[in-house]
Parts: sequence; structure tokens; C-alpha cells
Amino acid sequence: MTPLLLAILLAAPAAAELEKSCDAGEAKACAELGSDVRDGLGGVRRDLGRAATLFRKACKGKDPDGCADDARALALGEGQPANTKSALPRLEKMCKAGQARACGHLGDIFYRGRGRPQDGARAEELLDKSCKDGWARACTNLSMVSTREGRGERSEELAERGCDLGDPIGCSYLGDLYANSKDSVRATLFFARACEGGMPHGCAGQGFLLYQSGVDPQRGRDLVRKGCEAGDARACEVLPDMK
Repeated sequence: MTPLLLAILLAAPAAAELEKSCDAGEAKACAELGSDVRDGLGGVRRDLGRAATLFRKACKGKDPDGCADDARALALGEGQPANTKSALPRLEKMCKAGQARACGHLGDIFYRGRGRPQDGARAEELLDKSCKDGWARACTNLSMVSTREGRGERSEELAERGCDLGDPIGCSYLGDLYANSKDSVRATLFFARACEGGMPHGCAGQGFLLYQSGVDPQRGRDLVRKGCEAGDARACEVLPDMK
């Protein structure tokens, strides 16, 4: 069995099991599946409308993460018309109650300037708190903010924390950072971790480096194909040239 086929067979049941559990009324499974659908992780296609529906279902089932993600989707208008007036007070209430995910979402929204003027200082404070409280995506988002502001070393540290806490987007972001700095060894390592976490771009990045370096061209092509099939547009662009 090829590595690509094995990966597909392993990824598909995870999404299928989450959907089965969600349909059976398990709110946490709805929230987890919604996150995968929103981000295009775990072998499922990105679909903001479906993700919003899953978050609403999770929140109705009293799942805290589902409620935070539901409020974020409403604030940003993902899969539905935006309503920051309704969504922001919900996130602020959850954040004040100590929910790290809600604080992270609130920081991201403040950084974007949705519903109120952009507040970079407050956004960074909220993202930093959420990251320190253990929500991986806040570390990744704060890493991206640090990169935009020219704080490369801090960006790297935050992305690595996000990756270590289990955010494949953080691992993929580190892969890009190291690839851009010509450190292909570390780039391949972090792309591989992202791929294992279900991130299409991680599979494509790992595959491209394996192909380009000549270390394992066949596995490289298989991984780029996997990234393409999972929705990474760049992987689909380069795949025809990988003979």
C-alpha cells in the first residue's frame, strides 16, 4: 500500500467518526468537525457555510468551544451575514469567564478591526493571554502578527509553541518560515508535522522539498498530490510539472 493511500484511509474514518458522533448529538464532535471543515483539515474540504452550521449545533449542545467558534464565525461573517453587534458581547463574556479560545478569537477580531476600530495593543494582549492559557491557534495567530511587525524571533517562538500545542497551521507556518530562510531540513520537519495534523499545505510543502532535493522524488510527488486533492491550490499548480 502506498503512503498516500494509507494516509487517505487513516484520515477519512476520523472525519466520518466525528460526523457520526455529531449526528448522534455529541456537541463536542460537532465543534471539532466544524473546526476541521472551517480550516480544511483532516481530509475534509473547507466549507465556511457548513462549518457555521456545525458551530451553531455545537453551541446549542452547550459545548464551550463550539459557542466560541460560533460567535467568531458570526462576527466575521463566515458562512453567514456578519453581526458583530451580537457576536462580540458573547465573546467578551466567555473571555471574562476564563475561556482561552474566546479570548483568542476576540484578539483576532480586534486585530482585524471588525465591529470597532483596530486595537493592536488590546488584540496582542488577548492573543498572548490565550496562548499562555494553552490555546494553540492563538499562538499561531500571534506569531503571524509578530511577523508582520518585523519581530522574527518572537514569531518563530510563538509558531513553535502553537505547533507543539497541536495546531497544524502553526507547524505549516514554521515550515514556510524555514523554507523562506533556506533551512530545508527544519522546513521539511515542520511541514511533515503539519501534514500529520491534516494540513494540506504541510503535505504539499513536505512533498515539494523531498522532490526538489532529490531525497525521495516519488514520495514527494505523492505528498504534493495529496495536498492538491485535499484542497491546496498551489500544490495543484506545481503537480503537472513534477515528472
